[in-house]
Amino acid sequence: MHLKKSIRIASLTVWFNSVIVCEAQYKRLELVLATPNKAIFGPDISQFYMYTNRSFEGQPSKPWQGGKYGYVRNPKRTASGIIYSKFHEGVDIRPIERNSRGVPLDEICSIASGKVMHTSRSAGASNYGRYVVIEHDWGYGKFYSLYAHLSDISCKVGQSVRPGTSIATLGYTGDGIDKTRAHLHLELNLMISRNFERWYRRHYVAPNKHSLYNGINLAGIDISKLYKEHQKNPSITLPQFIKTTKPYWKLLVPNQGMPLIMKSYPWLARNMADATKNPSWEIKMSRSGIPLEINPHNKKVNSPTIDWVEYSATPHSWNTRSRLTGSKGKAKLTASGLRFVQLLMEK
Repeated sequence: MHLKKSIRIASLTVWFNSVIVCEAQYKRLELVLATPNKAIFGPDISQFYMYTNRSFEGQPSKPWQGGKYGYVRNPKRTASGIIYSKFHEGVDIRPIERNSRGVPLDEICSIASGKVMHTSRSAGASNYGRYVVIEHDWGYGKFYSLYAHLSDISCKVGQSVRPGTSIATLGYTGDGIDKTRAHLHLELNLMISRNFERWYRRHYVAPNKHSLYNGINLAGIDISKLYKEHQKNPSITLPQFIKTTKPYWKLLVPNQGMPLIMKSYPWLARNMADATKNPSWEIKMSRSGIPLEINPHNKKVNSPTIDWVEYSATPHSWNTRSRLTGSKGKAKLTASGLRFVQLLMEK
């Protein structure tokens, strides 16, 4: 057996054994709400979400559903009915308190224990307006809560926070938001790659003002659903929660070593006993672009290849944030999809 392959087998074995040990060290989420708005747990959840301004087929409306997580924007009429083709990565939470001039006063708090990793204090530096990113480590990889469209920021980078620690005031900074639609945009994310800046320089001319905490590098989970699952089961972990997500497409990529994201989130890895001899990796992806599972695969591919996609009568681009093209049971990566896969597979 070649020395390099022996070293690779040994390192994978040590890594996989360490994953099993770490599972016993998982911490409780201890999630709290980010604002005083508690309507997500009440009888009328519409009072939790800030509406969007919509014009569809000549009819203006203000649907609160546009503030939810998921494919909730850009309606299109199809033979199967109306579908929504634009993905919303977080939830838009409406304010509870305003002053006499209509300016929101709600205090924004950290949703869990963690450390402030990024504060963007310039309202024009991002579509998020002023925003804060907090890192959380529950024992199975680091996750990042993001708080956007803030009026002001009261925390600083490096600060440790607890559930409920005040970090900012709700506002309406960022693109397309006015005082009437002031809200907190809240996300809870996986980080796609810790080598993001190297990938960014290959694909963009404009400087990256947000380091690893650029929205391109953060993949949001359904935090509203997580809140409700956490209320029912306070001991739930994020791997358990994410594993309930249905895959929409499967990707095969050549095995050129273990992807960095598997080291960041070891629970993604399955069937690692075969990982030393497989010619490719199979990655199961959600509609929103969250990696759900990574398996060694026995099919050889020379480049990233779609191995399976859920049947859809509508274009796959509407269901994958334009990362796939095609329809029905056939799909290919678009140019933006290939860039995303390159980021996902950064070493």
